[in-house]
Amino acid sequence: MKRFIAISLFLLPSLLACVENTDDVTGGATSVVLTRDKLDLKAGETFTLTATVLPESLNMGVVWSVLDEEYVEVNEGVVTGKSEGVTYVIATSEDGLQKAACMVSVNPPIKYNVSLLDDLGQPVEAIYGYPGMAIQLSAVTTDGDSGHSFTWSVDDPSAATVDSDGFLTFGTKQSNDPSYVYYAQTNVKVVSEDGLGCRIPVVSSMLKGVSIDGVYQPFGSAAIVQAGERYTVSVLYDGAVQPMAIPADAVELELSNTTDFTVMKVGDAFTLFTGMASLVTSKVSACARGAQQKFEIAELKIDKYYPVKAMLVAASSSTLVFTWTEGISDADDVSRPYTITLYSDEDCTTEVLSYDISAGNECWRGVQPRFVFTGLKPATNYWFKVKDTGGSEDLESAVINGTTSPFIIVEPGSSAAEVGDILLAEDFSELYWMADEVNQAAGYDVGSNDKSSFQDRTVDSFVGFTGSFCSPERIITAQSAKKASGLRLGKWAQGYTARLYVGPGYVFLGTTKYVTHLISPPLNNIPEGSSAKLMVTVHAAGYKGGNEALLAVQSASTSFNAIGSNTQTNKNKLDLTTNAQSFTFTGGITTLGEFTVTLDGVHKGDRIAFGPTKEDNEVSNTGHMMLISDMTIQLLSID
Repeated sequence: MKRFIAISLFLLPSLLACVENTDDVTGGATSVVLTRDKLDLKAGETFTLTATVLPESLNMGVVWSVLDEEYVEVNEGVVTGKSEGVTYVIATSEDGLQKAACMVSVNPPIKYNVSLLDDLGQPVEAIYGYPGMAIQLSAVTTDGDSGHSFTWSVDDPSAATVDSDGFLTFGTKQSNDPSYVYYAQTNVKVVSEDGLGCRIPVVSSMLKGVSIDGVYQPFGSAAIVQAGERYTVSVLYDGAVQPMAIPADAVELELSNTTDFTVMKVGDAFTLFTGMASLVTSKVSACARGAQQKFEIAELKIDKYYPVKAMLVAASSSTLVFTWTEGISDADDVSRPYTITLYSDEDCTTEVLSYDISAGNECWRGVQPRFVFTGLKPATNYWFKVKDTGGSEDLESAVINGTTSPFIIVEPGSSAAEVGDILLAEDFSELYWMADEVNQAAGYDVGSNDKSSFQDRTVDSFVGFTGSFCSPERIITAQSAKKASGLRLGKWAQGYTARLYVGPGYVFLGTTKYVTHLISPPLNNIPEGSSAKLMVTVHAAGYKGGNEALLAVQSASTSFNAIGSNTQTNKNKLDLTTNAQSFTFTGGITTLGEFTVTLDGVHKGDRIAFGPTKEDNEVSNTGHMMLISDMTIQLLSID
């Protein structure tokens, strides 16, 4: 390297003199212009230089050369770095009259890259924590050598500290500005003995507010709580994806109103108790344990006391299930009269459905009241409220929010689908405007669409767990299939024993004596002549836990009488063995689990059957009975 520097310094004046030569030779080149006059390369890296001889009318080329070939080689303008050093690539006009030079610096190749892993061995690009939290970091290199030594440091030791082994502890900066306290950002840096390393951002925070019973309350917000209640409260910090809870051992919490609010540490979180007063408030202040300053992070306000406690217990794409209690006993709850209402707005000004339920109605079957609203819009917010109307003053619940899950109906078409397309999507939970519950049921007559009040119905119209599943108004016939959803359900078929019944958010396959299968419309959108691989997803449940079900391909060559045909007792014969995949239910009748099955070798016009692993005319084993809420069929690949 020293030899090269001496030579290059000696030759540089004469080289530049040659480059700047502008002797006016008639008909000769007047100058040479390069696309770059400086270039940085790594050993083995290439770059293409372009040279232009002026005047361009000469259409003259250049001769390429390099001052010191130890560092660089050049071939028709393609420059390749060889070893560490600095030299010049020279372009000389073919007539030898003009030259141009590009200085090329060749840098050493990168030996390896350094990255950081967290205490779980996962790569990290940023590190989030709360004051006092500690995490063990480790450095790894791309060359796989575990013998490297590393030096650890942070840019701002008040925001975080790190020891020589990569053990990082989050800190906090103190300030009189509440929007800044408990938020500090710095970088942790690790460097190997070769001078190679990386720098990762570190954020120490307590600025994200609080969580009250799992509901996020942003920093500085006012949260509404109820009188006479108990809540789980966590202070949050700025996580990588979402706010994260800080363990109660690492936080000090303080309330400005200790008369109507009480807080105590229970496990990893705080438990908040509210008194019976209404419209009182309390400031919530917090700091890292051991810090001297506490800053307000939220405000709590007691709205009023709600003696009736309502809860959302289940949701599907068009079904919401609510329950409620007054906290004495199930027997007491079912003995009271209620008005239950579902709204489409949080202010409860627009009713969707409302029912007056008489005291002691037999539809509750002696257990805690539950109610299912079906026929709702998918991916939509609703609000529910229940009133006990049995006293001189109505006792009501707080308004409870429920959101239906997204679902888009897709009917099979005749145009050829592409890979990734949804071939079929059917939501059985929106087929009927009705209301009852999967296990303890209540609802109005499925044969009517007038949505009359609950108390105008007879007990026989409400079908419970032990009720009459075979009551005529529940059987899916050709007439009811068309009435429920136009002709959509009428395009489906059912198996040999033909026993389908409607329920809240599901179709029920069978009774205690008979079982059947639900068979999709023909998949005419599979490309002609192709063998398709399908992914079938169902939300379903067994009558009892541990049932085994299957999805089976039914050949296009088989003729089926659809539900919408003129006969209800069609005897469709199924093939449940040739191309079938079975799976086991993990839940019972109240749990609609998600199950995904892959089916190969499906052709244009084939159907998909869902149901038990076998089909019998008479079955005493109720384990064969099952429910299905929806089915989605997606085209994964075609051959």
